[in-house]
Amino acid sequence: MPNGYKVVDRKIVIDSDRAEIVRYIYEQYSLGVYVPTIIKALTGRGVYRNGKPFALNTVYQILKNEKYLGIYRNKDEVFKNIYPQIVPTEIFDKVRRKVEKNKFGKRSTQTVYLLRHKLKCGYCGHPISAESGTSSNGEVIHYYKCIGRKKYRNGCEKTALRKEFLENFVLENILRELSKPDMMNTIVNGLMHLQEMQNKENPILNTMLAEKRQTQNALNNLLSAIEQGIFSNTTNKRLHELESKLSELERNIVIEQSKTAVTLPESSIRKFYEQALLKEPQMLINLLIKEIVLYNDKIIVYFNSPLQTSPDENSQGFSFYDETAFMPYIIQNKPNPAMRAIRFKMNV
Repeated sequence: MPNGYKVVDRKIVIDSDRAEIVRYIYEQYSLGVYVPTIIKALTGRGVYRNGKPFALNTVYQILKNEKYLGIYRNKDEVFKNIYPQIVPTEIFDKVRRKVEKNKFGKRSTQTVYLLRHKLKCGYCGHPISAESGTSSNGEVIHYYKCIGRKKYRNGCEKTALRKEFLENFVLENILRELSKPDMMNTIVNGLMHLQEMQNKENPILNTMLAEKRQTQNALNNLLSAIEQGIFSNTTNKRLHELESKLSELERNIVIEQSKTAVTLPESSIRKFYEQALLKEPQMLINLLIKEIVLYNDKIIVYFNSPLQTSPDENSQGFSFYDETAFMPYIIQNKPNPAMRAIRFKMNV
């Protein structure tokens, strides 16, 4: 039975306690409250589903379920006398319009794969593609599968994963872990340190500065010789060469310094991640995730960074770059095949 219903004497009736939860979800979403915030509020009140906090997919399924409007569809037939209506029509219609604008919740003939173009096989390095198939009972199953194993038959051992399971797994754990103050502090402090090191360790800039010092010394020595009366066509030519080289070096140094001059304060870095966690699922994935490497017993998540390396990138520094030193935040499961629990580990 969907949330909010139960069966009594072989008849579907409203489960009053669970129905109030369904109404609360609809009312909050209709007011513009984000789904992660709704889940956080429910969890704060001690409201769980099967002993665990509500999953994002579960809430979106609730928000799309016509049964709460009292409608049940079976192929081309519509029944209005099977499921009692739980959500008022006005609120349901308002929520439906909002959900249809949201890529994650949109009902269409084309299934939306949240992790499309984000997945890579950890065994053979090929991309993980989004696919679908039909089971023996006619059910359409959506899943993610290694292209190397399917297309190139390279013997890759990566097994396929159900779409709903993997997306749920990634979203739930990212939201849970990044919502922890200690984890957020670790990320922010790590990025602040990385930013500091980037500004200090710029080999290209250091080389140009050293070359500028050498050129300036050579120019000073030549000017001293000219002041002592040593002047010829050769010294004149050399003087113009050094002046031209010094001018070019100064121009290039300014350009290179500008690449590391943009420094984000701690508050801006923290705000970037806090705001990303409030986004709807597709936007959250796009903002936070650079790449996910899949194995059969673990996944490695590479996060986007709000740091920028050039003033030509997006304003306020909120552009992404895949700096290897930042990437190794590892999501690793406890040893069980279902990957039910994970922990974050930072290897910087």
